[in-house]
Amino acid sequence: MGYFPKIGMRMIKTAVAVAICFLVSILTGGDGKPIFSGIAAIICMQPYVEHSVDVAFNRVIGTVIGAVFGLAAATLMLKIPTEFEYLKYLVVSLAIIPVLYTTVILKKPGASALAGVVLLSITLTNDAAPPIMNALNRSIETIVGILVSLGVNMAHLPRRREKDFLFVSGFDGAIYGEKTGITPYCIFELNQLLRDGMAFTIATERTPASLMADLGSINFELPVIAMDGAVLYDMKEKRYLACHGLSKEMTTRIEDFLSEQDLHYFLNVVWQDVLLIYYHDFKNEEEEKLYRQLRLSPHRNYVYGERPEDGNVVYFLLVVEDEVADLVTEKLTEMDTDQELLFLRDKTETPEGFCHLKIYHKNATKEYMMYKLLETMPQKKTVVFGSNRNDVSMMKAADLSFATVDATEDAIQAANYQLKGFGDSIVRTILHLYEPLPWQSLPKELREGKKKKVD
Repeated sequence: MGYFPKIGMRMIKTAVAVAICFLVSILTGGDGKPIFSGIAAIICMQPYVEHSVDVAFNRVIGTVIGAVFGLAAATLMLKIPTEFEYLKYLVVSLAIIPVLYTTVILKKPGASALAGVVLLSITLTNDAAPPIMNALNRSIETIVGILVSLGVNMAHLPRRREKDFLFVSGFDGAIYGEKTGITPYCIFELNQLLRDGMAFTIATERTPASLMADLGSINFELPVIAMDGAVLYDMKEKRYLACHGLSKEMTTRIEDFLSEQDLHYFLNVVWQDVLLIYYHDFKNEEEEKLYRQLRLSPHRNYVYGERPEDGNVVYFLLVVEDEVADLVTEKLTEMDTDQELLFLRDKTETPEGFCHLKIYHKNATKEYMMYKLLETMPQKKTVVFGSNRNDVSMMKAADLSFATVDATEDAIQAANYQLKGFGDSIVRTILHLYEPLPWQSLPKELREGKKKKVD
């Protein structure tokens, strides 16, 4: 079934503004043509409130420009005999040029559309009134629509803002859908909330490079938790603020073991704020296929050869058969006397019988990095949204957690509540928690304090 977005607030506000324009027409005697004020209300409604005043001012200028040239054109058209009606249309068509050119000269290109509408409304309406009155009436009706649109867009119910929450969402299967990506609604609402000061970030299994390719135009203020919690990455500065990598001793031991087993691996290393992926000769088609698929990204840096001594080794990635993954996990666990390692296995992008095996430091978890981020912030409570097993640890540790509609069973068990969707459902839930209406209460988990952590 296809994706059908929810009816957005901009649509509702536009309908309300048009209705108010009709009401104004009725209350003033119904002599005007509310079609022009309605058109102005539709054109002027903006997604962002802070743009509304500037847009309204520009549209008023456009209305005046359209009215001036419309008056001149209508006056000229009165002198053209009725049988030469085509000349009247020629006059109107030619008048479009100075109307649009004037908006360019005044550096108000956003006013051009409405200026053209006003010109046409003055010259093409069958009205017995003199051109000067026609121009004045059309201008007033259009300006009414502009002001109504501005007023409706700026009006809102009083809301309090809960500044004490850090919102963390998973990415794939959470705010990002395989078929839908990040919806326009998500991008719009998240940017509005981020602009208002909401503390929000994402936690993902992806590398920052993979994330940037699909993140869209969300304006993150906080760093993101990436690579299963191994790094904290500043999207604006393009810097790794924290990195929980493997020790040099353990890295060498793993490399030696994998070489003995004649296994190829991708080694992800952060070096001088750049993620480098080192590789050697491939041992099977699946790892070569992965390389050829990902190397085309401008955000990834593949290097054939040996890693630098000073780099921070974040994780090993093996693309192997399940039996080989079992063997590697077993042998490295035996070698790991200090219990330093964390093994993560993923089969979502491999054919039957194969898997991606990632080897991290044990503290490279989303939960650990979430608390690392929280140490630098004034927020004290966490609200987490997750969809898969890699989200479970931070969901259990959060004050309040939600699982998406298609979440894995372990994620559902770790959550306080389950949503009826993902993406848009997450953003609507964030909106209700961050800006509740005066009569809305917070969930008991946030009122009563931190829930007991489940091991």
